[in-house]
Amino acid sequence: MGLIPVILTCPPGIEDIVELELREFFGDIHVERPLVGVEGRVLAEIPEDSISRIYSMRSIHHVMKKLKSFQLDPGRDSLSLIYEEVKEADLSPILQRGAKFRITTERIGIHSFTSIDVQRVAGQAVVDKYGNKVDLENYDVEIRVDVIRDTCLVGASMTRESLHRRGYRVFEHPAALKPTIAYAMIRLARPEAGMTLVDPMCGGGTIPIEAALFMGEKLEIYGLDIEESFIKGARMNSEAAGVEGLITLIRGDCRFLSRFVRDVDLIVTNPPYGVRMEPRCSIEKLYRAFAREACRAMRIGGRLVVITLRGRRMEEDLRQEGFSIIHKRSVLHGDIKVKVIVAER
Repeated sequence: MGLIPVILTCPPGIEDIVELELREFFGDIHVERPLVGVEGRVLAEIPEDSISRIYSMRSIHHVMKKLKSFQLDPGRDSLSLIYEEVKEADLSPILQRGAKFRITTERIGIHSFTSIDVQRVAGQAVVDKYGNKVDLENYDVEIRVDVIRDTCLVGASMTRESLHRRGYRVFEHPAALKPTIAYAMIRLARPEAGMTLVDPMCGGGTIPIEAALFMGEKLEIYGLDIEESFIKGARMNSEAAGVEGLITLIRGDCRFLSRFVRDVDLIVTNPPYGVRMEPRCSIEKLYRAFAREACRAMRIGGRLVVITLRGRRMEEDLRQEGFSIIHKRSVLHGDIKVKVIVAER
């Protein structure tokens, strides 16, 4: 049985969750994270006969079959080297006669060339060797040529659309959390069968929906939001995901959480970052009240996972209410670096 080397992309900061999920799916396989020292990329060698299972993973965005990697040589012209290496790569298994292709590039680091330069020379190498035509829109094959500091990765995209686009987002919350990050936060909460999980600021319902898709009927799941329109949107999304019967959605204020739920095992939530809320004191009051009510609603030993742009403020409020901070990490949500905080009561 052969192994296929694949590069998986994910939000930077959740690579360990990707590895956890990989091992649950495929057992004791070879995994490298982060790949070539760059966050947001994980290399795995997947058994060929079970490669299709990778598309069911909930922590990843894109999958790329790794074809080759090489180091740029400071003593040589980098673009000429990229041309030669791409030309030497065996693309025949993925690039059939007459198939149209495009080159995409992500470049990280300081270089004397641009991403467009890489695409140009790599594309020319493929045309010169195989004679296939370039089509940026209606392509059959997407070839990735990524330059990460001094390393160049060549691969073939196995996903056309990002896997984080779940399809259940019929209602789009204005500050929606990426489902991959929501899934990672749920895994950090370590849910077990019979537990109660609550998102007291659920917005469009991403966290409750991901929890329901992950654990199904094993969890008792609640989503609260003060905005009626968001609760309606969360209900639409849960119906689209096919989990409406697994989530109880309530219009409620997180500042009075203990009026709605008690003896909660897990709280996983994405509160407002405060970017759109003025004045700042309103966010401070919200965080303080949330921490107080989370403590009142949660059983001793319960676990809380929260993502925020104001990590220090949230940590102080949680500690003041008796929580212990047991883990924290930075995660890139879109283009914003935020903190994920794990606390225990």
